Amino acid sequence: MEKQEFLELFEVATKAAKSAARGDGKNSPAVSRCVDAMVRLRDAPEFLAFELVTDPKYPHIGKSHVLLMDHKNSRIQSEATLLYTLWIKYLYATGRKQSQHRDRVHNQQVVKNKIKEKLVEKEKKNKKCVEMKISTTTGDSNREKVREILHKSLSKVANEVVVVGMKERVASCDSLSVAASVESAMFERLGCFEGTQKAKYRSILFNMGDSRNPDLRRKVLLGEISGERLVTMKKEEMASYKIQMEVQKIKEKARDKEENRVKSMMMFQSDSMIMT
Repeated sequence: MEKQEFLELFEVATKAAKSAARGDGKNSPAVSRCVDAMVRLRDAPEFLAFELVTDPKYPHIGKSHVLLMDHKNSRIQSEATLLYTLWIKYLYATGRKQSQHRDRVHNQQVVKNKIKEKLVEKEKKNKKCVEMKISTTTGDSNREKVREILHKSLSKVANEVVVVGMKERVASCDSLSVAASVESAMFERLGCFEGTQKAKYRSILFNMGDSRNPDLRRKVLLGEISGERLVTMKKEEMASYKIQMEVQKIKEKARDKEENRVKSMMMFQSDSMIMT
């Protein structure tokens, strides 16, 4: 059904309804024309009915329900009720579809905006890294080497964490700037790499890069252990949890051995005194 046919049928229905209202015949030709026109209008496509019923150019379509649904003729009244009920269903259904479409468009736009924001953020981060690399250059080959080693160790953390929340925290950290900060703290506290604290430098760098010690570099990257604190930590404190436990067991074993030795000596001395 085309738009023009729809409008013509509706006009036939309304004119016939008015004509039937002036007559007394329940089954007059006017009633039949009106009912037949409305029956055919029910076959109109949903999109066409929605368009014309809601189009402000045709306000009489929506307003004519008073004439048709409240008509004194029961046949016209019944058919009009069916027709307008069908159109109301179209209105709700099309409204939902349009709402869902708007939601889809909105969601797509939100996703696009998020992707755009991430790209912009990534670009800023890359730019910041380049600027930081330039601004944090020390001009000292030994210091640059230390920073490079620290950066390499800190970069491992992203592939070592498995918890989602932790991954997000790690992703937000700049391993390059953290490496520069830690090296600066080391240089300030320990002096140059080739100086008297070379062993301390080696100890820190070894523990930071140790494959069995992911906790240390993760804590340093996340700021849980600052560069200043790292420099003052003992070798045992920097060691992995497993090694710390092993060291603890060795100490406990040595302590037990010493206690047993002391007990043995005391017993020997006691026996000697009794014999004398």
